[in-house]
Amino acid sequence: MKSIVQFFQSASISRPVLIVLVAILINGCSNDEPSLSESFLKIYDDSNIDLSYRPIDVVETIDGYIVLSGTELTNTDFMGIRLIKIDEEGNYVTDVALNDYVVPVGDMYLNEADSNSYFFAMNPTSLEAVLIAVNPQLEVVSEALIGGTNYPLSSSVLSNGNLLLQSYDPLSQETEISEISLEGMYLGGNRYSIGPGDDVEEEIVNHYLNTNERPLPFFCGEVSTGNYYFNGFYNYSFSLVFTDFSDSPSGVVQGQSSNAGIRAILPLSGSDFAVAGFQFDDNYQLASSTLSTGGISSSADLYPGDMAELKSYTPAKIIRYSTGANFSVFAAETKGRQVLLNFYSETGEISGSHRIGFLNPFTFKSVKVGSDNSILILGTTFVAGRFERITLNKISASEIAGIIN
Repeated sequence: MKSIVQFFQSASISRPVLIVLVAILINGCSNDEPSLSESFLKIYDDSNIDLSYRPIDVVETIDGYIVLSGTELTNTDFMGIRLIKIDEEGNYVTDVALNDYVVPVGDMYLNEADSNSYFFAMNPTSLEAVLIAVNPQLEVVSEALIGGTNYPLSSSVLSNGNLLLQSYDPLSQETEISEISLEGMYLGGNRYSIGPGDDVEEEIVNHYLNTNERPLPFFCGEVSTGNYYFNGFYNYSFSLVFTDFSDSPSGVVQGQSSNAGIRAILPLSGSDFAVAGFQFDDNYQLASSTLSTGGISSSADLYPGDMAELKSYTPAKIIRYSTGANFSVFAAETKGRQVLLNFYSETGEISGSHRIGFLNPFTFKSVKVGSDNSILILGTTFVAGRFERITLNKISASEIAGIIN
């Protein structure tokens, strides 16, 4: 294993390749630790120190992992697309750039029936969304243009195996929510006005061009069959909108412009949700809260007070984790530049916390449960204190058992 000094001495190789660093400064080694396939923390650096990657999402494949990343382009302000193949132990295998499309969005979806991974991106000329499928070897299997659907913002998989896509139409100034088949066919949806004026549209465009500066928490998902939600602009404000694809939303949790609102939710049962929210610079987490899915309410009424440890405008994710007992796992970033995982039990109590980062600052972008009940955290850290690089942290089920009280 190369030391940090040896790494920089050997980094002047002739072509850009990703180099894997085992983060020994963060995780110690002992004989009773999990094997490398069960637990690892890896940093993926590049010999081109000026190249910047922005992680989007990660999926577990039949022989490892695929990381979806944005990357800077010289001919446009939009992010390009790069896919990184990683083996079961977290080691770099290969990477490819998809030069025909820009602005990849999560979530990625692995279809077990064909072993292909699906994600949305955008045609830089027409601004239309495109659904891309790649196999485990990063070969593009299909590219389906979603005609009439512009500016993809977020996506998720539905219980029926189709995909839910949130997008923005700059001509009609509407947020669109659509059900899309894996073949790229539009199956239904509706559009909702963001309200007249240019201020909101400017925020959406800035979201694409300045993803690291107060990024807007666009997301979408399914409450139950035929009932969906999206977090985005509706009627002037950044709001959580519930819809059954009718002409009017079935329920709205209104934000305050883009200064207060919801960062992440996890459906629990009925109208109960785990909620991560923000009120201007403040952040909060609610292990369970009843939201008005059939009426109008305000996110300001949810605010219980600030969690002082969390940094302003932190990203947030919530996942479900089970050990026999069920937990809601909240991910966020701290003012100390760590990634914080809080485990809440079904009774709403914190059952344990885990922090990622010690000497180096860490951020996160995606949190998922692995097939072996591990937790995968995709994010970034800084190499030599200056160069932001992608990290993948796999926390084993046995380690999590030690975290949870």
